[in-house]
Amino acid sequence: MNKIKSFFQKLSQHYLSVMLLLWGATQQALAAGPDASKIPEFKIPGVDSTTKDPIEIITIVAKSLVTLAAVLLAAGSIFVVVKALISIYNEATSENGKKGWGHFIVALIIGFIVIFFCLWLVKLAVDLF
Repeated sequence: MNKIKSFFQKLSQHYLSVMLLLWGATQQALAAGPDASKIPEFKIPGVDSTTKDPIEIITIVAKSLVTLAAVLLAAGSIFVVVKALISIYNEATSENGKKGWGHFIVALIIGFIVIFFCLWLVKLAVDLF
């Protein structure tokens, strides 16, 4: 009985999101109507869907790998910058800390520069497509 009660409590907490999900799924399912041929085919931009050229396929895979590497680099750099900022902030606010707020402000500026540079690299990688 407790499991059923907890299930309904969880469902009631997320009622709005579940109903929006179901409503959106229903709209998407009924959007094409009885004629499913109106649904467009999935096409990769800049690529002919009937291509069998291996060089073109290798180029697309290489661009995808470069984009993935840029995204992973950006995520890693953001993680490292945030971790460093948290440790410098904790050092600046501790009673026995030797670093002051100047170190934190410098780390904050350098961190923003690194993050924006990595996000710019991601933008360049995405623009390959």
